[in-house]
Amino acid sequence: MGYSSIHLTDEWISADQLNHLVTGDDLLFGYTPYGASDYAASHHDTLCYTLALPVASLPAYYLFSLFGDDFRFAVVVLWSALLLALLLMIEFWYPRYARFRGVPWTWAGIISWGILFVLNAALYRPFWFVRGVHPYDVGVYPEVAAIVFTNSIAFAFLAVVAFLIFREVLGSDRWGFFGLAATVCCSSYLFWSGNAKDHALVALLFAVALYCFTLYLSRENPLYLFASFVAVGWTAFARPELGPALAAGFFLFGIAVAAGKGRRETGKAILAAAGVPLGALPLLVNNWGLSGHPFVLPWVAGYAAAGGKALPSGSESLLSTVAGHYTPPPGDLLTGLYGAFFAPARAGAAAFFQVSPLSFFALLLAGAAGYALLRRRPTGISARDARLLAFFALAAALVVLAYARSLPGMSASPGIVPDMRYLSPAYLPLLVIGVYALKHAGLDADGVGEALRTLFWLAVIDLPLIYIILQVVAGNNPAGQVTFLMYLTSIFLAGAAALYAAVLARRASPRLLAYAVPVLMLFSLAWLAVVDFRFATSCWEGYHFWIPVVEYIWYIQYTIFPL
Repeated sequence: MGYSSIHLTDEWISADQLNHLVTGDDLLFGYTPYGASDYAASHHDTLCYTLALPVASLPAYYLFSLFGDDFRFAVVVLWSALLLALLLMIEFWYPRYARFRGVPWTWAGIISWGILFVLNAALYRPFWFVRGVHPYDVGVYPEVAAIVFTNSIAFAFLAVVAFLIFREVLGSDRWGFFGLAATVCCSSYLFWSGNAKDHALVALLFAVALYCFTLYLSRENPLYLFASFVAVGWTAFARPELGPALAAGFFLFGIAVAAGKGRRETGKAILAAAGVPLGALPLLVNNWGLSGHPFVLPWVAGYAAAGGKALPSGSESLLSTVAGHYTPPPGDLLTGLYGAFFAPARAGAAAFFQVSPLSFFALLLAGAAGYALLRRRPTGISARDARLLAFFALAAALVVLAYARSLPGMSASPGIVPDMRYLSPAYLPLLVIGVYALKHAGLDADGVGEALRTLFWLAVIDLPLIYIILQVVAGNNPAGQVTFLMYLTSIFLAGAAALYAAVLARRASPRLLAYAVPVLMLFSLAWLAVVDFRFATSCWEGYHFWIPVVEYIWYIQYTIFPL
């Protein structure tokens, strides 16, 4: 579903870095072949990101280079093969899921797959990949294609890790599938997997760190804690400003958990923290190669060189960068939090809880647990689950802390679209708590199955209707569609919160949540549909949708509902 084009100007940096990796040009300076001159000047001509995403995209770039201008056909064949393999696996390995009321839906799916493959072949047209062949290289964006494809793969792995996290925390495959559906529907990860920004990669590495720490809390094996710290180092490579907060927070929480088990376990937890510098080794190599010192970030070196200033020492640069990033934010922090999580100031941007209304149930669970503690009543949460929930709450808080300095102006920033994207790693840990809140309220395995069925039919029947109605009413105003969905989501979220309170008070059946929660997830899907299909018009320097049938569906809806 990805629209492999540049959505934000920041994506020029990663695309240029990948180009320079391939061509051997300067990895720190030079906005070629992507980027406007004024943007380059505002960044002192410095390619100020780490090389995490460009390096991760090199395999995709070289894979596409094998097919040249027909690399899109390779993607279509790969996508088709995976879809067919999925249908065959369900039919032969999981036959109990291959029938719906006695009807073998998998065979209908295989027939539909054949029709779809023929349509894709008929509508196929190549994406130009090779430079120097077409005049002025118009329509040639191989680096963008490689990065977007890499982000799509990162999203696929993120989905697997999310399923494993939910299954580990909630104890069954069915809850794992529901958590996976919640992650796909109630986050912006799917959107960012179709752009050249690094949010999908950061989310994947962060999710790996969460999963390994979850295994440590569940199985009490310090090797999992070590693996979590390694993943924290990887996350720092992709997003350096997240590294210090995650490393410090995970370390203190690990020590707190191990302290109750004796000095031996505490010592193991302390030693496990050695995984952070090990995981951050790519970052240190990146810094050394670009700035000449492992503790000096590339943008620091680039900006110093552009200003004719002496490069600060490694320790001085590291301490000043960390201190500057984590100093108290200028401005009203509470107003910034409200804007980022509930009502953004900028039109077209979506607040955190609009994109992820199910995450709001984490606050409801915290309120219910706090009320029980005040009344000196049992919370109904086991000690093991309490540790897990506290960890996920900490993980989300650490993400917010890492960007606290930007919060006062975040929701009004012209670069924060379509969601509060720098807070996007927090979707996953808050969704874990939110889904746990449903189980805590009494939603059982049968209720989860009913919720998944309800979500399926809502997505098949109601989602297209909502999308069409939005285009009929406000087709030339995508920002207005996002604002309307924000109010609609807020109204239904208030109703779902009231229902949740009634369930906890035993005035309503938990089974009602199986019908109310999928409606909230539907509104998040509607937001994704709007930003994927309508915001795509504003993208540039890239290709169209990977799948030809999707491309022509976009053409049809654009013809009917032009902007």
